[in-house]
Amino acid sequence: MRNLAQQIYGNQLTEYSKKQTQKQKNGYSSRLGWVFVSKDFTKETTKAVRTYGSLFNVSKDYTYFTPNTFYRNDLRRLSTLRWINAMSIDIDAKNGENEGMTLPDVQELITEAGLPMPSLIVQTPSKGFHVHWFLEQSKRASDKLNAHYSRIQTYIAEMLKGDVNAIGPERLFRLPTDENTVFHSQARVSFDKLCEWFQLVQEQDQQDVHTYKKGFCKGYESLLKHPAVLKILEGVNKGQRDTACYTLALAYKAAGYDEKTAEAYLHNWNQKNMPQMRQIEVKRKVKSAYNGRFHAPSAKKIRELSGMLFSYVIWEEAKPREERTYSHIEEWEGDVLAFIRSRGGKVSGSQRDLAEQITSSADRDKKIPYTTFKKVIARLEEKEIILKSVSSKGRGASTELTIVNEIKAVRTQSEKSNKTQEDSNKINGFNSNTIKDTVAGGTALPLSTGSSLALLKDTLTPHLLPTYSPIAQSAPIPGNVPSAFVSALFNRGFKDGRFIFRAWGKVQLAFKEFGITYRDIAATAGYVRLAVDAVAVTVDKKGSMIAGDFQSEDGFFKYLFGATKGLFANYRADQILEFVVEIESLSDIMLFHVGLELEDELKASSVVDRELIVTKLAEIEREQSARQRRKHYHNHSAFDLNSSLNQFKLFMKTDD
Repeated sequence: MRNLAQQIYGNQLTEYSKKQTQKQKNGYSSRLGWVFVSKDFTKETTKAVRTYGSLFNVSKDYTYFTPNTFYRNDLRRLSTLRWINAMSIDIDAKNGENEGMTLPDVQELITEAGLPMPSLIVQTPSKGFHVHWFLEQSKRASDKLNAHYSRIQTYIAEMLKGDVNAIGPERLFRLPTDENTVFHSQARVSFDKLCEWFQLVQEQDQQDVHTYKKGFCKGYESLLKHPAVLKILEGVNKGQRDTACYTLALAYKAAGYDEKTAEAYLHNWNQKNMPQMRQIEVKRKVKSAYNGRFHAPSAKKIRELSGMLFSYVIWEEAKPREERTYSHIEEWEGDVLAFIRSRGGKVSGSQRDLAEQITSSADRDKKIPYTTFKKVIARLEEKEIILKSVSSKGRGASTELTIVNEIKAVRTQSEKSNKTQEDSNKINGFNSNTIKDTVAGGTALPLSTGSSLALLKDTLTPHLLPTYSPIAQSAPIPGNVPSAFVSALFNRGFKDGRFIFRAWGKVQLAFKEFGITYRDIAATAGYVRLAVDAVAVTVDKKGSMIAGDFQSEDGFFKYLFGATKGLFANYRADQILEFVVEIESLSDIMLFHVGLELEDELKASSVVDRELIVTKLAEIEREQSARQRRKHYHNHSAFDLNSSLNQFKLFMKTDD
């Protein structure tokens, strides 16, 4: 057990616990981690250990452990994870799933999936398996890494017929013993190799989409009539019953059947299974499907259960606006803005009189309801598109409405007018054929370090509003792109909303490389200014529409991605450098308090730049360690000097 533990945790655990004097002398180490052990997953029987001695002692009385370690000993959560040491999969054998599976079966599945040899396989009392791949080098946990770990873990679990619900690096697994260990090797795998495997599997899945077009069906109604679903409705074997029942329940749910009707149909279906499920289990599966967050079955599960080609897409048709009893409030926004712009961008009068003058662009006989008018004005105010001022009170009150953000007004009006002109059979929702642009490309540019310091200053050149007519656009300006970024492209001749949207997508991918979420980019002024600077750098290299020297879209997007990464890398380096200079002048007490504040900030649910905070904490630990070494050296030197002086005095007395 001790050798195996050392193979997993390395220097994250110590042989024996440190004394308090040692902690005060050397400081707390950010390298160490806590291992959680448990008897039955309950909080009362769960404890944390940090030494190999403690882990060895409790292994006789505890059943489960965490292969990965945490920086807190009181909370086993994803947010408290410190080190990721292993990729672990739970292959369950309960409720008829994977019944009769043996170790050679597991090894064959691993080989077929193209995965490397595991380091450890443990068999559970229910005849399931826990498979572990120990990493060559432990990875420091972060939000970005944890999320990617879970994605890879999910794919591996699907390949090995494992439990796709037992996902996450913070989970407990059965503690290995001599009795339950059925396979153990010295093999280790790098996390990068697992990432490469994951990428190859994803690419294969994308290729398989074309293969499944032969089994394609359209609409929820035709789902239950598809040959693959009909094959499942003929009955399944014991090991497939639970999954099939849940999948069929989702199919009935998607097709519009109520829960009781679906349950009745599935009780009849259950009679075709060999052997049949218990009636209570059918009821539970149906209830789980109807109360859960999924609205339709997994196409992949239907393919696995039926052994047939299957894929589907859901197209929901929207009624034309003139056929609706109440028009969408978003569409009324476009009509209100059109009314204000037709009068020079400013109108005044009583709100009721103004509402009387506004008609629907789809039906000129239909006027905007007064209550809807007030809601629209409030929304446009909140978006900072218009400014409302009210003079006087009561019946004599006059309201003045002024458009104050021309970009947002043009964008909002063009979006709503285009939506009105669309055909009624236009696709209006996401579907399984939606392609996401995830190809970034490009490399970080070697920009000078000082170039990012101006990003947060107020001396930047102001970004002018677009000077081009929106009528010539081939697509409306996307509403989720910051105005400053839109202006940076618009003023250089890039007026197509699709081009602007794709450019903003490359900026988002560049920030994602540093762990910055999409939401935080637009909400942080410094980041938006950085994106604007990246546009300027890219245009200087790749040309602009207005100058007529624009080269190609792909080259522009790749360079924009690299420019954004380069600017942000320099920007973060400047922040860290300034922080290091700042903490060097702080007292020990102030340095300690700064560390506590950063720890509290890291625990918050909304952290803009988590990686920056982690780096700052590491710099504080380095500074504290350096101070400890300097104090130790100073005290040791002072002792040697006093000792030498005493010996010299003693020599002089002896000489006298």
